[in-house]
Amino acid sequence: SEAYNVSWCGWGYEFNVTPAQMLGTVPKLKELGIKWATLDDRWFDTYGDWDPRPDTFPGDSIKKMTDEFHKQGELVQLWWLPLGVEDGQGKYESHKYLLSKVAKEHPEWLILDKNGKHARMIRDLAVLCPAVPEVQAYYKQLTEKFIRDWGFDGSKLDNIYTVPMCYNPAHHHKSPQDSVNAMADVYKTIFQTTRAIKPESVTQSCPCGTPPSLAWLPYMDQAVTADPVGAVQVRRRIKMYKALLGPEAAVYGDHVELSAMTRVGKSWLEHGNDFASTIGTGGVVGTKFVWPDPGPKFKNVLLTQNKEAHWKKWIGIYNEKMLSKGNFRNLYVDGYDTPEGYAIEKDGKMYYAFFAPSSAAWRGEVELRGLEPGTYHVVDYADGKDLGTVEATADKAPRLATEFKEHLLLEVSR
Repeated sequence: SEAYNVSWCGWGYEFNVTPAQMLGTVPKLKELGIKWATLDDRWFDTYGDWDPRPDTFPGDSIKKMTDEFHKQGELVQLWWLPLGVEDGQGKYESHKYLLSKVAKEHPEWLILDKNGKHARMIRDLAVLCPAVPEVQAYYKQLTEKFIRDWGFDGSKLDNIYTVPMCYNPAHHHKSPQDSVNAMADVYKTIFQTTRAIKPESVTQSCPCGTPPSLAWLPYMDQAVTADPVGAVQVRRRIKMYKALLGPEAAVYGDHVELSAMTRVGKSWLEHGNDFASTIGTGGVVGTKFVWPDPGPKFKNVLLTQNKEAHWKKWIGIYNEKMLSKGNFRNLYVDGYDTPEGYAIEKDGKMYYAFFAPSSAAWRGEVELRGLEPGTYHVVDYADGKDLGTVEATADKAPRLATEFKEHLLLEVSR
């Protein structure tokens, strides 16, 4: 059930977040009703070794941080990327790669390409072969370190796609495809080890910007819309995961700031506040604001006084309704039904969400599908407006005349 609770992510502080910045948000997390915090990318020294950076997380500060979150009643996830390792070649935008200890001590674990060179995966990393039993055991040990020893309550597994085929003769593969096929075994190990240590843990898997892989799909507690570019992608990816995983699956809508984005050069300016697209479709709400004010670099994600009122309203609605735990009803078809519609059944009520196809106000009738015959009371639960009653019959769904901008969220009950 923890997979349905609201989550805040430290990625608002980007690569160089500190324990002080993470813990500094705690008063706002508690005030807003946010249960989870995520320590995101670059807390570590090298991919593969996964030890804390001495400049930002010196000594045992990472363990002290998780302990303090727990004292404050908060749960904490840890970001990491399985199977990728630094081998002294290449770089990423955060740092130039070093030679990780695991690659130095166990070069025989690496995937080799047809030419006998270190094969590469996402972020131009070398790769440990998941078909090697010792590699699977290594990831069990890493998971135990993160969850048991450091006290994290789950993982955010990011940038997870696939691995290259392996031509390393030391592995005695029957086929180069063995490495690709064995990827699932590592994710299964991480998931099961985490669950055994903490039964209420949450393992989230994020295939940034792409559809999920069947290799790891069974081995997670929470899917994620995975770096959506705007609210439309949030809504449709939530629907996709509900179809794949079940109508009550926990699907994280990702950071609400991603619900509106503007292209600036080769980057994106994130300025979204569309909670309705996650709540109305049955997703799990998330955010990455920074607070208190760390300076002008982070002004776009700063939780200002005006934003705070908006965040408080919508997180309050989410926690009250918890539609993410409801039964997603596949009653509307994207691209055919206008306006774009969604329906969630929960606690004897039906919840509808309609989204305007443009920035202009939408006028017309919406059809309230899936209702048993009878008289129903209709409320706009986002704005607290009583919209009267409708009548459903055995052969006809009621229609509601309406006008709205952006979204219309309805609670329909007898």
